[in-house]
Formats: sequence, structure tokens, C-alpha cells
Amino acid sequence: MVLRVALTFNDDRGLGSSEGLDRAAVEGVQLAAQAIATALAARGHEVHRVPVHGPPSALLEALARIRPELVFNQVESVNGDARLEAGVAHLYAWLGLRFTGSPPAALSLALDKGLSKAVLVAAGLPTPRGRTLQEAHDLGGLEPPWIIKPRALDASHGIDQDSVTSDPARALERARHLRATYDQPALVEEYVEGRELNVSLLERGGVIEALSPGEIDFSALPADRPRILTYAAKWEEASLEFGATPAVAARDVGEEVLGLAKAAFLALGLRGYGRVDLRLHPTRGPFVLEVNPNPDLSPGAGLALAAARSGIRYEELIERIALAALHPHAAGVAPG
Repeated sequence: MVLRVALTFNDDRGLGSSEGLDRAAVEGVQLAAQAIATALAARGHEVHRVPVHGPPSALLEALARIRPELVFNQVESVNGDARLEAGVAHLYAWLGLRFTGSPPAALSLALDKGLSKAVLVAAGLPTPRGRTLQEAHDLGGLEPPWIIKPRALDASHGIDQDSVTSDPARALERARHLRATYDQPALVEEYVEGRELNVSLLERGGVIEALSPGEIDFSALPADRPRILTYAAKWEEASLEFGATPAVAARDVGEEVLGLAKAAFLALGLRGYGRVDLRLHPTRGPFVLEVNPNPDLSPGAGLALAAARSGIRYEELIERIALAALHPHAAGVAPG
């Protein structure tokens, strides 16, 4: 089957965030989009790259011109605002287009760490205790140490070595810093010691496959650094954290972890593919940290590495994600 594909991705270059704190992540979107386009073309598909920026009319005009059979959705923000990510998926659904990845409700829910945590708790899944931390609030009886992060950002934006503290004053100051920097409240959680695992998942027709799990190796970090995956560790190749936190194959991960990842995927309503990040406490077992419906699909990123460990080549992975979106189970529109 040869498909006419519109590959949509956010083009935030030139915006304020792309010139400052978040520049590396913005550039990463461009690189991932190019790799996906190359992979789809290598499998024989007709690929049209559609950078998304400016008014909605520009995207509508591009889609009307291309008339895609499938949209490969890589839009993580609109004009630099991650909170508008789900709006683009709503647009595809409104137009009756098949698109890869999760539906709008799951994208909105997963982005809001406070709401997604509440859903995980309601589903009976273990996750660190936490709460939204407004400027005027205290820490609400949460046990230190704490990790403080933006409530509605992904890709480790706003997370650095100062994100973990046992000092209440520092925690509240960190929350104020995040509000001033990202114009949103912070989420504070009880910091869980232990191994940091990630489980990548592929889904088609309601059947979820857990790929070979990964782990962040913190052994090379200096002893005084918190064992967390900071923004620098993900995006800044010249930083100490980037070189000292490699992603490796996880050993001795039991079915409990894989089952928990699948349950979290379902609880938040993900579709197609995703990644679940967990902490494995040495005595208390696994905790779900975050559920990511749009993990980086670059060849060297975690999902592609997990696929490779599971015997799935990169081009096959990308095509599999594309074809899964055509399954009747995948969207609320009639099959084409």
C-alpha cells in the first residue's frame, strides 16, 4: 500500500523560545521530521512535509492542496505554545483525516501533569504523590525530597539540577521561577529513589505491544547531582548531564513493570504509540512518572532504540506507526 502522507510538524524557529532556553528541542523537531520523511519515502510512500506555524488557515490550505490519505502528526506546539498541541489533532478529526498518534483528549490530558496524575490515581496505578503548587500554597504535607517541574510541558523543559530539593523555601522559590519563566504553575511531587525505566509501546487495533524496556544509567553523574533526566541531559550535547546519562537496555525488568506501562497507556487513552517513564523503587516497586503520547521519533531516541532492541528497523517502525492509524479502531471517522 502506497500512501500520500502529509507530515506535519511544528516549526517554531524564530520564536522567542527557540532562540533561548528551548532552542535545542525546537531543532530536534526539525531533525525528527526529516528522518521520518526519509523513512516513509524509503518505503515507497509519497511524503509532503508541512511545517505548522502562523494562522490555522495556512495548515488548512496545505491539507486541501495535498489531499492526504494520512497525516503523520508531529506537531507538539503551535507558535511556540505546547498547550495548543491538541487543537491540531482536533482539526484533523474535524476534517475526517486519519492521523498518527493519540487523539486530542489524550494529548491534552498527558500534557497536564496534574490532571494525568489524578487519572492514574483514579485508575489505581502507583504514581508519586503530588500537587499543583501555586505561589501562595505550601507543600501540602508531601514528604521531602521533592521534585518541582512545570505542570504542562514535556521534553524535560524546566527541569535541571535545582529541580530536586528538601528545603521548603527552595521548593517554593523554584515554583515561582517556573511560573515566571513558563507562565504556568508548577507541579511538586515526592521524589522517588531508584532506577529510571522507560517502556515504549506500539498499538494497533487495541493490541498493545511493549518493546524492549530502556533505562537511564546515572552511574557517571557526580554524587551531588540528583538522579533525574534534565533538559540538558536530553538536549545539550556539550553538557555534563548529556554524556553522563546514557539510555541503555534495561535488565531484569519484570512483567509488573510492562503491565503497569500498558495500564497507564490505556488509562490516559493513548493510541498508536507512546512511552511510559517509571521509577523502580528498591522496596516499594514501580511508580509511573509520566505518560508521553508523542515521544521523540528520531532514529537515536528512546522509542527507536527500543524498537531496534525488539528487532524492528527504523523504517519499519515509522511505517508501522503510519499503518496503525488506518486501522478502523484508530479513529472516530469511517474507514476510507
